[in-house]
Amino acid sequence: MFILVTASILLGLGLILLLNRSASPVAVEQAYYQPRSAEQQQMERLGSEQFTRLCLRLVEQMGLSIIDCHRNTHREIDITAVNTQPITGGHYIVRCVLIPPDLPIHSTEIVALGSTVLAERALKGIFITTGFFSEEVPKLTEGPPIEFINGQRLRQILREYRISLG
Repeated sequence: MFILVTASILLGLGLILLLNRSASPVAVEQAYYQPRSAEQQQMERLGSEQFTRLCLRLVEQMGLSIIDCHRNTHREIDITAVNTQPITGGHYIVRCVLIPPDLPIHSTEIVALGSTVLAERALKGIFITTGFFSEEVPKLTEGPPIEFINGQRLRQILREYRISLG
């Protein structure tokens, strides 16, 4: 019995060491940004006003009606929108953050959006960024529902809705 317990402990420690040596989710997500496509380079050159117009157009194209748009900082805006559908409708808070594609969004920023969603009694929060989300963000379990859209997914959605960056 002692040998079995000792072997289990050693095996567990070995697995922990292997997990620590594997690539982190941040490194994996950053790998998407290594070869810069023309589309990505165009997104990197967006000014804050262009980014604001792009986000507003995207929210409208997704079928939401914009109620309010508030600039938090030079590169961060909050959009309050509503879906008027009877069953699936409700208020949404969309936070859009323009950052370089190699910078992460940390969990503190997600918690702040969650607080805004709760304070406004919104149905859901949507966090859109041109960067990526750090590895602790998907591990957040408390708070209101929030959808995460990183730079790669944003470019994909813009293509789906046929919205140009220019």
